[in-house]
Amino acid sequence: MLLIYADNTSPRLQYICRFIFEEVLKISFSLTRHAESFVSYEGVKINYSQADVPGAYSIVPHQLLFETGISDQPITSSGEGAGAVFFKNTEGDHPFDIFCAAFFLLSRYEEYLPHEKDMYGRYAHENSTAFHNGFLDIPIINNWIRDLADKLRRHSPLMPFNPATFNFLPTYDIDMAWSYKEKGIIRNAAGFLIR
Repeated sequence: MLLIYADNTSPRLQYICRFIFEEVLKISFSLTRHAESFVSYEGVKINYSQADVPGAYSIVPHQLLFETGISDQPITSSGEGAGAVFFKNTEGDHPFDIFCAAFFLLSRYEEYLPHEKDMYGRYAHENSTAFHNGFLDIPIINNWIRDLADKLRRHSPLMPFNPATFNFLPTYDIDMAWSYKEKGIIRNAAGFLIR
């Protein structure tokens, strides 16, 4: 089991940790606020705080995951396309706050902020961080998670890793397949003429 230490916990942090570790990496984790039990833990551990904890993989947190409302977030990115990252850190073992960045994208956070709408009144993709940084069609979060898992495995060889496998299941939306069945010739003719 993976143990994550954070000074504070929040529903946002719990959500993104469940997504990254349970849904994608298929490993169990636990969040703790108790520094003593975290330091004495023998397994794989992530320090998600400003504190320096020897032996733990360190990710310096951004405040977004501990806020309760929605506010404009200054996004400064580095890199483009598959190499794009934001909420960058200069300290810690990980170069950016992956939890915060993944939450920002998964929750579609920026769509809740005031924005220019498209002609149908929707959030225009041209407004998105993904569009501006060239990763609109790249599974950037999955790439980040794979990179995190590799770094954790190098940091701690005990790191279990069961990546999700890709499964392509095509579906077809056929609304009109039975539109003329059992309606009678007059109703079908009228429907055909109206279209």
